[in-house]
Amino acid sequence: MAQDDNETIFEDEQDFIRPFLVTSGRTTSAVDTKLETMVQQVEGADGSLLRFETARIFEMSSKAISIAELSAHLSMPFGVVRVAVGDLIEGGQLRAHRTVTNESSNDIELISRLMAGVRRL
Repeated sequence: MAQDDNETIFEDEQDFIRPFLVTSGRTTSAVDTKLETMVQQVEGADGSLLRFETARIFEMSSKAISIAELSAHLSMPFGVVRVAVGDLIEGGQLRAHRTVTNESSNDIELISRLMAGVRRL
């Protein structure tokens, strides 16, 4: 197959969904999440009607996973994954775990777990 200089051929072209299609062109999420926000499937949530990347995000969230990790595993921009995750949270399929904020930055237990995780690296 010939390739123009301006045309990109993807190895798995049938599975490629342009990021703006995943978010319907939206660039902001209705749910305030951060790079480190951990999300997980809501127990008993039904993901059978989800398609493409949202289905993959749902499947990957069977155990707690950060939005940054989802972005890396899916090779998708963080902003796109953040919007998709926000939609799943609003739809009741995912829940976001509490993250460190100014009010909770003195949470010694959380800081201790983070330090232990860094040491294991």
